[in-house]
Amino acid sequence: MSFDPFGDFETAGYLRNHQRLKDPVEVKESEHFVFELSIEEALSHLARKRRPDYKAILRVHKILFGGFYPWAGKDRNQLVPHLAVFKGAFDDPRSTAFERPDFIKRSVDYALELAADKNRFREKPGEVMGQLAFAHPFLDGNGRTLLLVFMELCYRARFAINWSRTNKDDYLKALSDEIREPFQGHLDNYLKPFVTTITSRDEWPQMIGGIRGLDGLDKEDITYESLDNPQVQQIYKTYRAQPQDAPATPEADD
Repeated sequence: MSFDPFGDFETAGYLRNHQRLKDPVEVKESEHFVFELSIEEALSHLARKRRPDYKAILRVHKILFGGFYPWAGKDRNQLVPHLAVFKGAFDDPRSTAFERPDFIKRSVDYALELAADKNRFREKPGEVMGQLAFAHPFLDGNGRTLLLVFMELCYRARFAINWSRTNKDDYLKALSDEIREPFQGHLDNYLKPFVTTITSRDEWPQMIGGIRGLDGLDKEDITYESLDNPQVQQIYKTYRAQPQDAPATPEADD
């Protein structure tokens, strides 16, 4: 694992985890064990919220991963505000750039705003998931945290995604395409065949615990680069140009 934004991998292990683990297999196993133990508590927290907001998402991450990462519940803007994060090399045109640290909350708020329009959300679930994934709030645990949030949002809009029928590689490809080219239907088209009705949250913990590969946007080929790099600044000026028919992104809070 070469992702070392803190610069202390050799002494603190991967992302300063409590056990100071360095081996990728041990990190994944320990992280997933902590995650599985905390799913029900995290889901209960979301269910109690009148309307999930950014603070609730931070809390869900802390519940899920606090047993492994001491920084759980803090976003990238709190931890590494000077770094841009990519899937792939930042100067590779095929790479995926995630949101700037200082715009993460704005991007998540936008996804929640899209989900609040329940009719549109049912028709275009991929837009919401893609926007959440683009925000990439955390240094690790994004896929699993955001899946729980997404499932709760879907439940409130009276539908669900049958994740057991999805394929990890196909899903991650559609998700990456959605991040690079939002509002073009990449993830909508992939998810629509798996849309189903829902009446209860009861089966969620068992189902979520069995989904593998959700850390694909956290641990596979993740790199970082300084936001001061002129090339990185140029990427953010041109990345994710919105089509004319896409909803306008809300202005950042003052």
